[in-house]
Amino acid sequence: MRNSVFSYLRLSPWLAAAVLLTGCPKAKGPEPETPATETAAPAATETAAPAVPTLSVGTDWAGAPGFLDPVYFEGMRAELSENARAALKKNALVLKAVLKASPGVKIRVEGHCDERGTLEYNLALGQSRANALQTYYASLGIPRALLSGISYGEERPVCTQSDEDCWRQNRRGETTLRAPAAVQIPLPK
Repeated sequence: MRNSVFSYLRLSPWLAAAVLLTGCPKAKGPEPETPATETAAPAATETAAPAVPTLSVGTDWAGAPGFLDPVYFEGMRAELSENARAALKKNALVLKAVLKASPGVKIRVEGHCDERGTLEYNLALGQSRANALQTYYASLGIPRALLSGISYGEERPVCTQSDEDCWRQNRRGETTLRAPAAVQIPLPK
């Protein structure tokens, strides 16, 4: 105890000098009576510009989750359902904006299958699914020359369980993009 008192007494002139040199903080005016949350929220929404969604397209084939939706097929079928056509119409709007902003982007559609069936059968079915997507995109105004298709058959599942829910997720068509150089493309909402 005695050592700490003596240490304090030795430091006290230094502490007093430090306080005198730095001064006391200035007194603030009275705080506003309204809570900060009531005034901050409206001001932020009035002055903030709406965020423009930006799509990143790299030099490798990749999907664009949140921008381009996959479409799903019935078992052993390559026909587009009404839900699939609606998703492809939405995707086509995005693809047109991408092509307008960056004409060098290439589009590839992929056909996928569930694990049932032979390897050869699933590759052929996956190609039929990819062809169905290409044809529908072309009918929506996407230039056929910019579209390519590939079948992965059962080789790239998103789910690996052997049940109907999982098979349903694997029976799909996906749209992927690639650019000559990585680009950031702002898209209209």
